[in-house]
Amino acid sequence: MGKALSLIVSLAFLLTTSVVTDQAYGGECGDVNGADGITASDALLLLKKAVGEDVAPLVCPAAQAGAVATGQTLSYSPQDDGDLQLGAERSFTDNGDGTVTDNATGLMWEKLSDDGTIHDKDNTYSWPDAFKKVSTLNGSSFAGYGDWRLPNRFELETLLNLGANYPATYPAFSTKCSPGCKITACSCTAASNYWSSTTFVAADSNAWFVAFWGGFVDYFGFTKADRNFVRAVRGGS
Repeated sequence: MGKALSLIVSLAFLLTTSVVTDQAYGGECGDVNGADGITASDALLLLKKAVGEDVAPLVCPAAQAGAVATGQTLSYSPQDDGDLQLGAERSFTDNGDGTVTDNATGLMWEKLSDDGTIHDKDNTYSWPDAFKKVSTLNGSSFAGYGDWRLPNRFELETLLNLGANYPATYPAFSTKCSPGCKITACSCTAASNYWSSTTFVAADSNAWFVAFWGGFVDYFGFTKADRNFVRAVRGGS
């Protein structure tokens, strides 16, 4: 009983006093698991780290910054994007549970696999069915969360890496993707179109999608009844 009480006191102390310094955050914070608030799980993670246990990287939620960098590093003219490389620096944390946190935006993304599950990169959905997929993720509390959603157009665009192609995204979303791989071991992105949750208001039978084969955004050529790919997100303000 005494040991249990001591542990509770230690957790409470860590919860109220411990912080992690993160340059992207611009200061100190206690929300080290990206759960949008300081909870007992933050304290437990800090305690495990303090006693030397292996834990996933502790990352503060990113400060709300301006535009993110495009990823383009090759310059074609002085003062162009590849030359200046402006915008918030991109970095990502694999949380080890089938999710990746974008340290520039604070958004947590579903990883995709190649194993025939609901997370398989080859699954396609109509726009209405995309929301059903997200509902299934929430019903199963994927990665411990029940607030997954379909990203809006601007959120989805932040995964574009305009210095890459086929797929035009970052290695955190396209690495070790081989047949049969699971989301804890690999990260896949189809070089194709992904639905956003944003409707094209001039023709509401269409929705905006992001093309990860070439790195552009469009609404034309696909109605909401057509099938595209889906990646869920959570977090944000």
